[in-house]
Amino acid sequence: MGIKQIAKLANVSIGTVDRVIHKRPGVSKETEKKILKIIEETGYTKNTTASRLKLASIKKIKFAVLLPETKKEWNYWKLPIQGINNAVSELKEMGVAVDFLHFKDSKTYSKEIDAIFLKEYNAIITVPFFKTESNILLQKAAKKQTSVVFLDTEIDLENNAHFIRQNSRQAGKVAGRLLYGLVGTDGEYLIINKQNDKGTLVNNTQREEGFKEFLKTVHYKKEILSKSYYLKNDFKLSSELITWLKTKTPKGIFVTNSKSHILVKALKKEGITNIQIIGFDLNEDNISCLKNEEINFLINQQPILQGYMAIKNLFNHIAKQETLKTNYNIPIDIILKENLLTS
Repeated sequence: MGIKQIAKLANVSIGTVDRVIHKRPGVSKETEKKILKIIEETGYTKNTTASRLKLASIKKIKFAVLLPETKKEWNYWKLPIQGINNAVSELKEMGVAVDFLHFKDSKTYSKEIDAIFLKEYNAIITVPFFKTESNILLQKAAKKQTSVVFLDTEIDLENNAHFIRQNSRQAGKVAGRLLYGLVGTDGEYLIINKQNDKGTLVNNTQREEGFKEFLKTVHYKKEILSKSYYLKNDFKLSSELITWLKTKTPKGIFVTNSKSHILVKALKKEGITNIQIIGFDLNEDNISCLKNEEINFLINQQPILQGYMAIKNLFNHIAKQETLKTNYNIPIDIILKENLLTS
């Protein structure tokens, strides 16, 4: 059953049926009701793939992707980009195209957002690292009816927002359980967060909260140290931390981001060993530390999947009129030396 047959059964033009299917004005309520009844009775479904293929050469679906800078040869943000490129490659014949833009702080983030809205994009994929700027983005997007999907982190925003991310608080609880199993009630714990020009990253804070929540369930009574740093390659431990780390009490460190390898490097420099460490993400340096048993566990946020699902979900929303999911929850994937090769 196609549009021609529906038009014949309803005794109307093909254009009228097309307007009803695409929810465009210009059709009386009575005629619309008649056409919709025929569609329901005949089981007609629009062939969106064929329609999109026809349109692909003249009307592109364009996405703007705004992510942090990726200067290093190996960088976490290259992973969601890989997932995005995988999805775009699959949908290339459908007319899907992507422009990549990058920021280094809140000012450059705002500047790139302004640049995005000077062009015509169907959707935007980015990260909600800056609350004020993310709210401004959503306000602008709502006016232009541009879909927005945030990766990596979920925060409370003024307008309805769509997130593809791992539940950071739950991931923190998982980290707490894993590290507690190694260090126990008698040990001591340190949490290391990453900060930007607006302070500690939101998902790092959420993970820290989850970590502390778990330790409360096992009635851990000691103080849990928490420090935030820019975590560059030249990261140095303070003399106070070095003294704390060198005491005989068992120590566990939870790095709430992808920079665990930087901590390992700093510990080596000070000759500090026998520290239990859990961190995030399968970047090249973290994997090396995991293989060398310098990191005990890594939690994988599956950033490649995040990027891939962002493109796929937005394409289905734009081309097939499917509802855009408010939240896509990435499973908490625990990686250790023994299952690294199979994950």
